[in-house]
Amino acid sequence: MDLITVTRKSDLEFSIHVRGRDVISDMSVEDGGRGAGFSPAELLAGSLGVCIAMMVQGYCDRTGYTEGDVGVNLTLELADDPKRVGAIVIDVELPDGFPEDRIDAVRRIAERCTIHETLHHPPRVDVDFV
Repeated sequence: MDLITVTRKSDLEFSIHVRGRDVISDMSVEDGGRGAGFSPAELLAGSLGVCIAMMVQGYCDRTGYTEGDVGVNLTLELADDPKRVGAIVIDVELPDGFPEDRIDAVRRIAERCTIHETLHHPPRVDVDFV
């Protein structure tokens, strides 16, 4: 895997750098940031949405359901004690004409994406200070 580096730009705005590309993360104005980028929670949910969309789109492309593109809409529900993402509600839009009898199969595919599996089987996280 490639090294991911996070560096401060200003205030609560940080740059996430990997493979020569950057994404900006910042908190909303209401949360003390400038709103210059996605919050960490939004990045988490966005990663899940993209992972599901890629898996489902691949399935649709391989099986000939190509009348439109896959879309994913996510809503975050925050929780306290401890502060965290308490729920992510996901709506997957399928191409026109996608058959109802294939929904369970495509659900299993979506639930096997790397980010979904990671959320269900949390990784070990080691924090070191250098």
